[in-house]
Amino acid sequence: MVLRTRSRHESVVEFMLQQKQIVAYLPKLKVVRRRQSQNRAVEMPLFPGYVFVRPRADQYEGMRYVRGSCGLVLAGDSKPATMSEKDVGAVKRLVDSGADLTVDAGLVAGQRVRIIAGPLMGMEGELIRVKNQQLLVINVDLVGRSVRVEVDRDAISPL
Repeated sequence: MVLRTRSRHESVVEFMLQQKQIVAYLPKLKVVRRRQSQNRAVEMPLFPGYVFVRPRADQYEGMRYVRGSCGLVLAGDSKPATMSEKDVGAVKRLVDSGADLTVDAGLVAGQRVRIIAGPLMGMEGELIRVKNQQLLVINVDLVGRSVRVEVDRDAISPL
């Protein structure tokens, strides 16, 4: 299951859940931040605002009273949304790998986007894939034909 948290309360919520013996997992990334003319490595949540939980049936009531929590993420039919153990395990492997990870919640393959800069400004298309950290591959309809074009990440906006 996925528990929503208040902004910047993810670590507190994870700690409080673990104090109540509720299985909780907060994937974190090490990020270098410049503060007071020094570079410091800090841990930031991979998914800000969310903590993965696996409570027993008798622990649901205890989750309601955790400081900083906002409740479970619900599926369309008012039941708590679940995340499979396989998916949580995949997230753990990615985080433990030490690979350079970024999460872009605003860009998903198949999503419609508008090009907001460059020679194709104003055109709309479908995001096919993220090629690397800076380039996206977009399918744009031109003259009744579909054309794939690579566009800078900063040059598009989701519709």
